Amino acid sequence: MKITYRILTGILVGSLFLLGGCSALTQSEDSQNTNPENTQTEETNESSDYIPVQDYTGQGYDLPNGEKADNIAENHSEEIEKAVVDYFKEEYKTDVEVHNMVGAEDGVSVFVESKGKPHFYSFAIVPIDSSNQEVLTDEVWSQEYQVEQAIMSGLYAWIKEEEFTALDQYFKKFQKNHPVVGKNIAALENVGGSYYMTPYYHVPIAGGKLEELLNQYLTDSNLSKEEWSELLGEEGINPDMVNITIQLHMDESNVEPDEEIFNEMVNDIKSMEGIPAGTYSVLLHDNQIRKSSGQNNKPNSLQKSFPDPIIKK
Repeated sequence: MKITYRILTGILVGSLFLLGGCSALTQSEDSQNTNPENTQTEETNESSDYIPVQDYTGQGYDLPNGEKADNIAENHSEEIEKAVVDYFKEEYKTDVEVHNMVGAEDGVSVFVESKGKPHFYSFAIVPIDSSNQEVLTDEVWSQEYQVEQAIMSGLYAWIKEEEFTALDQYFKKFQKNHPVVGKNIAALENVGGSYYMTPYYHVPIAGGKLEELLNQYLTDSNLSKEEWSELLGEEGINPDMVNITIQLHMDESNVEPDEEIFNEMVNDIKSMEGIPAGTYSVLLHDNQIRKSSGQNNKPNSLQKSFPDPIIKK
């Protein structure tokens, strides 16, 4: 098992970051008005937060006030791991492997990967009583519907394994023939935190027919691929319920996203047969990824997504 401390997924803290972001931004702008030198400092700090996507394994994720929990988690890593493994087995009928533990205020986030099929990434939170140096292993919890979405995503990818294999083969070939790359597997393991994911895309699920399969899974997870396929039925799924989000990066630094490559990829997805049904979003970024979020949200990224995604039925 590989455990890396001081990494934190934006999925867990996204709402907190957004809530705190406005006041932080206002504060920063006010400071810049009174001291123009801060502009250069802000730009330098933001630049240092980026790293080539090939080098990114989750390093740089952080959350204020997590240091105490980090130390406690490190001293209790074995019992935390056991508590989370037991939690997924008892609550979600799933065997998981722990990849990463991340200290946060009053808790530790534990990132896992399912063993076998269905395959997905997820996480759970173990509360920590910092004042008493205690790990509350009997109070493990997960965000509402987060693990459920991951299970549905993994089930869909398993049932439609041939279609997803075709999609993977396309991107492997596309990467060989174009100067683009996907994310590191290690980044998915350490800070992925949700859904069925590959270096090229992730697959959020909204529910629909797959929710019926989820209910069956939580009752009995030991069905075969053929049995899950029968439960899904020939009508399959509503593509509006599945969002396949493709994200590639240029493979060299200081290179803008290539519009010709982007358009070729979009047109290929539009015309391809034999790939999974769903609503496709396509993004092409430059080579950099932001360490603190695990994303590239620069304005130079090229994207075809909402309100005009690609629908595959």
